Amino acid sequence: MGLDIELTKKLMRDQVISQKELADMAGVTEAAMSRYLSGERQPRAETLANMATALHTTSNDLLGLAPPSEIDEVFRLVARNADAIPNDIRLQLIKLLSTTPNVKDNERKG
Repeated sequence: MGLDIELTKKLMRDQVISQKELADMAGVTEAAMSRYLSGERQPRAETLANMATALHTTSNDLLGLAPPSEIDEVFRLVARNADAIPNDIRLQLIKLLSTTPNVKDNERKG
């Protein structure tokens, strides 16, 4: 998995952003951006996030990844806040989430 170079270049063309401008917005040199756009190197997560912001999209889009399902988002939210959730509530959430059918599975069946 790496930067979707064609999509990145298309977004740059659509928004009339030069390689140098994108590099400046992403906080890297123009030479580094050139390497990313040629596929020679992959941007670090922070650089990728800055590129996505500059191009009005998401890091997942720039990587060609499908957006997370609703259940994936719930799992992430619970995981990020697990320390703040009382044990009894945490156990109830785990039980509920483990019995909830995956949204992607339902889409395939329906």
